[in-house]
Amino acid sequence: MYGAAHSPSKTASRMRSFAHLTFLLLLPLGTARSQALVGRSDAVFTWRGALRAGAQLTVKNFNGPIELRGGDAAQVEFRAEKRTERGGGAIEDVAFDIQEDGSGDVTICAVFRGNNPCDRWRDHDDDNGYRRWVTVAMRITVPRGARVRAVTGNGDLTVENVHGDVSATSGNGRVHVGASEGTVRVSTGNGDVDVRDAHASVHVTTGNGRVTVGTNEGPVDARTGNGDIEVTMTKLRAAEDMTFSTGSGDVRVTLPAGYSGELDASTGNGHIESDFELKVQGRMNPRRVRATIGDGGPRLRLSTGNGRLEIRKKG
Repeated sequence: MYGAAHSPSKTASRMRSFAHLTFLLLLPLGTARSQALVGRSDAVFTWRGALRAGAQLTVKNFNGPIELRGGDAAQVEFRAEKRTERGGGAIEDVAFDIQEDGSGDVTICAVFRGNNPCDRWRDHDDDNGYRRWVTVAMRITVPRGARVRAVTGNGDLTVENVHGDVSATSGNGRVHVGASEGTVRVSTGNGDVDVRDAHASVHVTTGNGRVTVGTNEGPVDARTGNGDIEVTMTKLRAAEDMTFSTGSGDVRVTLPAGYSGELDASTGNGHIESDFELKVQGRMNPRRVRATIGDGGPRLRLSTGNGRLEIRKKG
């Protein structure tokens, strides 16, 4: 006797289920485990969760500031306040996706109308023009030794007292990083960048804004499309090339008294000053200097389209 016949609709449904199961089985073992979206109806959403020692917390926001601070607890404390603009947007437009992968890293994403920055397979954004209607202000406390990555499409970023590596990216907004122990990487499309009391290498890029860096270790790279750059290094832990570049603005770099390197400095309109003795290579030029400092070594590049260049010696 033959088995019972299946209707075309049931057969198609089973085939889709099988295909979905096959897709899940083929995912890499390290793929993040995602919960259902949470906090959709909350004007203020809070969450607490453990973070393994040395793990990374990633926070992604589409519109709004992120404030992230290191604390003594071994868990993440997350608070997000939604704010709607008059004339459009609703609290329910925003929910949150919280993921943990096999290594213990945690990712928290603000999801606007289904546009989820945690979704690696999504390659388009249907509601980008409406995101300004809702702002999400995030405040997070993490274990002090954690590594952190903070990303916002529009808004200021603040990271304080985090001893792991720090990555901070804003499409438009000021960025401040203070009392960091690990490597610092900062990028903003438009806004000032301020890094204070760093203890490792610092890399900064802004499309438009002033850059200020103070570090006990170095090395440092700093670039801005328009704005002054001021960097102070107490000491250098490694002999690496460094670049300080602005399209328009002054550049002032203060180096340890025993610094040695190869200077390449140029300004389109301004002058060059140095506290260090320079062994000039080639002809003297008030707007372009190539010279050896001390015993020579890594390349030190300073450039501005319009402004003064200063190489100062740490007292």
